[in-house]
Amino acid sequence: MDLSKIQEAIANASNNEQLLGEMRKAYSKLQAAFDEFSVVFQSDYQPAKKERKPRAEGAKRPGRPKKVENQG
Repeated sequence: MDLSKIQEAIANASNNEQLLGEMRKAYSKLQAAFDEFSVVFQSDYQPAKKERKPRAEGAKRPGRPKKVENQG
C-alpha cells in the first residue's frame, strides 16, 4: 500500500468528521426552530402579552413635540 494514500484517507476522515459535527449542530438548530413553529401553529396558541414598563417619573415623551400655533 502506498503511504500517501493512507495519509490522504486519514486527512479526508478528519475533514469529514468536522463536517459531520457542523451538520449535527445545524440540524439541532433546525430541529429547535421547527419545534417552536409547531407550537405557534397549534390551534389553541395564544401569544404572550408583553408587559410594558411605566415611564420614569418626569421623563419626556418620545417623538416629535406638538406644533405650537401662532408663533411668529
